[in-house]
Amino acid sequence: MALLGMGGIMREMDERGQLRALVQDLDGARVPEIRRAVRELLRRINGGEVLVAEVRELVAAEEPEARHVACSLLARCFAEEGASALDLLEMLAADRDWTVREAASQAAGALLRTSFAPVMERLRGFAGHTDPYVRRCVPVAAMKAGRSRRPEYAVPLLKLIAPLLDDHDPIVRRSLGPFALGRGLLCSYPAVTFEYLVQWSTSFDEQVLWNVAMAFSGSCAAPMVKKALIVLRKLALDERRYVWRAVASAMWKLGRRSADVVRPQLAAWLNDPDRVHVARAALQHLEGA
Repeated sequence: MALLGMGGIMREMDERGQLRALVQDLDGARVPEIRRAVRELLRRINGGEVLVAEVRELVAAEEPEARHVACSLLARCFAEEGASALDLLEMLAADRDWTVREAASQAAGALLRTSFAPVMERLRGFAGHTDPYVRRCVPVAAMKAGRSRRPEYAVPLLKLIAPLLDDHDPIVRRSLGPFALGRGLLCSYPAVTFEYLVQWSTSFDEQVLWNVAMAFSGSCAAPMVKKALIVLRKLALDERRYVWRAVASAMWKLGRRSADVVRPQLAAWLNDPDRVHVARAALQHLEGA
């Protein structure tokens, strides 16, 4: 069914008193349309009560649109139904539909911003979950919560994601080093995050070192490029291909933004037998960009 006008949706909801009315009108809608509809729904029910039973019904629905709407309503349940709401969030984070999983991760981040301590405690449990999609929810939520730039959040958020640094699952690692760190926490809390990256760079675990290197591949590393090079210079000595290729990736991406600093470093590495392979890989991408 095509997406109906918002006024029609809301009138039907008023008459039937059911969130399912919205879901039926969203059948087949694209993600941006669902998000617009949910924003309007939340505006209309501002101050109203959303029962966890209603959201639970949406979570159990066959339509992904229903489960997507449920993600956005969880915050309305949390004040009264904290544990139950987070149980539903855990289910949605492992949903079979990627758009629902993403909405659940965003909802986790929003809840973390508004109810930091209790949601933080539950997300620590998510970090040890057997399902990689539930584990992935943690760095995405940390990144979203970090956008508040509240200084008291910095260290707890970094400690929240720390247990996932050695997680080899591609679902998790793609959302951790280059994303939650490189495009998130390094932007929101540059000084503190850099300190933690330096600390983590002393690990021997190749996945931890991969995440550290990839954290410097994002745009947020450019303002601290000289400090980033100190860490990358050390990691470039690692003989494991998995690690040094991550260093090369970070170097060529940094080189696009700070060529005047990075290119001379790579030129010097060409004369360094321990780092020459890293320099060649980085320059190959830089010169082909």
